[in-house]
Amino acid sequence: MIDKSDDEIISIFEEISNNFKRSNQYFDILYDATSILRITKSRSEESISVNSKKTGVVARTLLDSWHEVAIQDEIDLKNIPKKLPARKNNGDAITEYDGWKIDKEIKTKVDPSKIPINDKIKKIRELFDYIKNFDKRIINPIIGYGEGLITRIFVNNEGCQLRQVLPRIRLFIQPVAKEGSKIDFDYFSIGAEQGYELVDEVSNKNLDQIIQNSLDMLTADSPPSGKLPIILGPDMSGLIAHESFGHGLEADQVLRDRSYLKERLGKKVASEICVICDAPNIEGQYGSHFFDDEGIKAGKNILVKNGILKNFIHNRRTASILNSVPKGNGRRETFAHPVFVRMTNTYFEPGDYKIEEMISEIQHGVMLIRGYFGMEDVLGGGMQISSKKGYLIENGEKTKLLKTITLSGSVLQLLQNIDAVSDDELMLRPGTCGKGEEDFVPVTSGGSYVRTKSALISPG
Repeated sequence: MIDKSDDEIISIFEEISNNFKRSNQYFDILYDATSILRITKSRSEESISVNSKKTGVVARTLLDSWHEVAIQDEIDLKNIPKKLPARKNNGDAITEYDGWKIDKEIKTKVDPSKIPINDKIKKIRELFDYIKNFDKRIINPIIGYGEGLITRIFVNNEGCQLRQVLPRIRLFIQPVAKEGSKIDFDYFSIGAEQGYELVDEVSNKNLDQIIQNSLDMLTADSPPSGKLPIILGPDMSGLIAHESFGHGLEADQVLRDRSYLKERLGKKVASEICVICDAPNIEGQYGSHFFDDEGIKAGKNILVKNGILKNFIHNRRTASILNSVPKGNGRRETFAHPVFVRMTNTYFEPGDYKIEEMISEIQHGVMLIRGYFGMEDVLGGGMQISSKKGYLIENGEKTKLLKTITLSGSVLQLLQNIDAVSDDELMLRPGTCGKGEEDFVPVTSGGSYVRTKSALISPG
């Protein structure tokens, strides 16, 4: 346990950093304090997981590769310089940036730490009971609540002194409905860098709609199969931007020859009306931060502009190797996890169509509106994602509600077939993303409505 004030930590980090001259080698040190609470309730279980302020420090230097040391005991801080190798005249092994300073703490309207845990459990039980008692066809309300408070302090030998405190909260509701032999559901998910006010703002009217959405799925039709014009809701366009496309832009994959986009930089990869971005600096979003875990200031990264692939997604090392500019995508799950190139808030920017106009121009097609599952294929550029529900479009009108729809094929072909993007306000949904099956970090994805002339769909 490292029990020091934030000012004391910065002072100690400065002292440690002075042992490493920048012209000889790059050095940085990161403090991580994370508190997490999770509550899950369903018909079969009620679980509570509490991790109250786990702290640790990771320091590293770059020689031919990264050398890191992670500690949890305060007494080990003074030994960090002894545990890392030293070298002279190796400072140009990685690009040098100007040092900067920031001290930011996001303030919440309702501080979750001030709400007793028993009150939070009571609230989840109240939500569960309300949903369960709404209609006898609701057989299993599933509710997940999560909150976290993360403090990161970063110092390096380029002059960075950075501190950020980020509260994150998330609520997931899935009312499972059954009638006869039919079982189905819809779901609701919100999350942000906010406080407990996010939960308090969920009204009975909201719950009624969530429940009714699940009940409606019991009578939904199966979707058609084949190549059809489709409209992707923000959930689905976000899945495309993140899973099917974004993972192929991670520059560590590019350097390992594991990305189908390696040779596409500066080339056309999408329709001229497409703009796709990753931006960790969007205020209040679940995947946002002021700086990443390598001390890089969060900034907007325009990945695709007017259909042309403009940038990959970088950490410090990949940006240095590929002579690019990092925008804040070097991320760790905690101090005990490695830094990887990771997405943050990844989305399609709004266009200039009205959604009603997009629908009216389709004679026979499908709208996919609830992102449910996505699988990456960074080597081949294949697409395999599903929407929990959608709508049939007939003669320019949205008609029948549809069950799960799978979208497959080539992601680049889909992107190049896009012929309309709606002017709706940017809509993002929270989630977590792993590098493989571990190292999870908070992200969001989304955009507005996107129409493509032809895409391969089938029942989910």
